Amino acid sequence: MIRFTLIAVLATIVVFQITGEKVPVNEGAMGDGVFFREVAGNFLEDVETGGYNVFQMQRVMPFAFVNVLFGALEILKSNDNLMRGMLVLHFLFLGFGVYWYFSLATKLRLGDGLTILGFVLVFASFAVLKDPWYNPFSTDLATLVLGIAQANYFIKFNRQKLFLVSIIAGFVWPTMMLTGLLLIFLPSDPLVVFIKERPKSFFPVLASLVMLVFLVVVSVITGRFDWENIWVTLLHVASIFTLVFFVFAIMVRNPVDWSMSYSLFLKKNKPQKMLRFAGILFIYLLVVFLLSGSNGSLDMVALVQSLVKDTLRFPGDFLFGHMMFYGFLIPLSLAFFPRMIKESAKLGMGMMAVSILMLVFFVHPESRLLLAFLPFMVVLLLKSVRRYKIVNKDVVVISAVNILMSAFWLPLNVAGMEEALGLGHQEMYDFPAQRYWMHFGNMMSFEVYLVAGLVFVGLLILAYRGKVRYKREEYVRGRSVAAKI
Repeated sequence: MIRFTLIAVLATIVVFQITGEKVPVNEGAMGDGVFFREVAGNFLEDVETGGYNVFQMQRVMPFAFVNVLFGALEILKSNDNLMRGMLVLHFLFLGFGVYWYFSLATKLRLGDGLTILGFVLVFASFAVLKDPWYNPFSTDLATLVLGIAQANYFIKFNRQKLFLVSIIAGFVWPTMMLTGLLLIFLPSDPLVVFIKERPKSFFPVLASLVMLVFLVVVSVITGRFDWENIWVTLLHVASIFTLVFFVFAIMVRNPVDWSMSYSLFLKKNKPQKMLRFAGILFIYLLVVFLLSGSNGSLDMVALVQSLVKDTLRFPGDFLFGHMMFYGFLIPLSLAFFPRMIKESAKLGMGMMAVSILMLVFFVHPESRLLLAFLPFMVVLLLKSVRRYKIVNKDVVVISAVNILMSAFWLPLNVAGMEEALGLGHQEMYDFPAQRYWMHFGNMMSFEVYLVAGLVFVGLLILAYRGKVRYKREEYVRGRSVAAKI
């Protein structure tokens, strides 16, 4: 009954979104969406002439599927029909995602409270309830759903299905093939964690200093220090120190004994598996390269520069942006971070490698880069809190926060939105365009950043208070059991 209710609520909201508003420019497409719509309309013709570069080939699968299906059914490939095709495909993907999530919940033996909590954290967010339906020409929802499939088959220890899903996902998002191979071929033995408090070490300080120097050098090379605009420079400097402190805190709170774990890895690792890992990854990259043909148009320097430009605008903007995109999951993950790392260590070296890769993308404010890792983050969080008895009040509060922040209820195409989205990059930092772009940390205006920061701090305090309360209740129950014995 609970599962049926969750599915019914999700389906109702999604149908409301499908029939609702769409991007008001370029007949429903903007940014990369314009390119993806062209893929949906002309994939078979363009792929024969080598019309896509290596990076584009790793994201074309959903649109290529629509193109082939429309060709087989002889459906006119107009912009409106292609949009309808993408909306139907998103709905089908979402159905598979719900199926794989409940399969995962069954394998984890989650109770009703944790099942609802996980469902809310995965599906009740801007990334699912609003963005794919407002801007349907994107790979975001497909990436999330295939990530759920990867997490499901990893927990079920079904390597054959995990491998097949990873092959498909490799043509939806660039990191997903690597993620699948890490989970398949790295040893499943748990890493060594400190039983008591982590011993003091100078390494976090040294690593933080090296990172600080590196960020300053990169900022100088890329011209991020704008001395004509001292306010922008001060914000950038504060962002650097915030990021360094965040990474330092992660290293200090990390409970893994890396020296012992590395020795265990050398002992358990098999050269044959590593050769298979490298061979399959090479073949995958070779196939992608051979299918592509216009790599001369791929400017890696410009791509890296754009990624760097989007970082370190405001202090902690990646945290606030991820919260606006995914909801309460981000504050909860920070509150339970040490426990989540322990759970990752228990799941083996492959899961730990994926977690490290996830942390690398976590510090970038573009939340879409985390979509492939979101299901693993939710799995680790659920395993971290499963020993606590989650009360209904907490589930209701988290659900309400996520529903509110998903903005599925917020009309976006107000007066001026079409003009705002059709203008240049700078105008996106102003309203009404911020109604949409406020969910992206790299596109937030400073005013939205401040408000989001206050909300983030409030939710983080709420998450820590909940954690302390659950620990206290667990401690009291433990003493009561001991007294009875």
